[in-house]
Amino acid sequence: MSEIDTEIRQPRQKRSREAYARVLQAGRDILEEEGIQGFTVQAVSKRAGVSVGSIYLRAPSREALLLAIHAQETARMDQEEVWLAPTSVPPGGARAHVEEIVTKTAAQMLANASILRAFMRRGAEDPEIFARGRISSQGVAEHFETALLLCRDDFRHPDPETASDFAFRMIYSMTIRRITHGSDFESSRPLSDEVFLTELARAIADYLLGPA
Repeated sequence: MSEIDTEIRQPRQKRSREAYARVLQAGRDILEEEGIQGFTVQAVSKRAGVSVGSIYLRAPSREALLLAIHAQETARMDQEEVWLAPTSVPPGGARAHVEEIVTKTAAQMLANASILRAFMRRGAEDPEIFARGRISSQGVAEHFETALLLCRDDFRHPDPETASDFAFRMIYSMTIRRITHGSDFESSRPLSDEVFLTELARAIADYLLGPA
């Protein structure tokens, strides 16, 4: 745990907790709408309706507040990933299972594109955000691979663990590229999120299981 973590003073009284929750939500909204360049304690104060002094009482720096929001958003997204904890392959079989896991994983990333974009751009120059993002991504990868390996006996790849790991790398790289650079960076041909998810799931399923 970093020194900045220990500096965050969690409120105890209900009124203070509510005010702090507004601060975190305001900070998140600013990051989504304006990116890191618009994220200032003054801007958060104005949007949350909480004085600058009160914010500094809880988070003594802009960086501390940013890390608090990052921690909250990471925890929220972790809780959303319930589809990465299946105990068996569904009745649709291996292909349906793989396509569902791939689609839901990439779709969640796209659904959180605005906040992920802000943190990823910040991570390029902030070692703490970068380190936390790496831990979070590797955690998702581990759960993703465990979910895929439920149908490892159907994989055509000779090394199921390597195949599952590579599958996540493909999903992560392509989806994050779309989030940070837009949908028309690599090609001028329009590609909606729906088509992107469908083709991505099909490509990963073909890679793991062979053509349908």
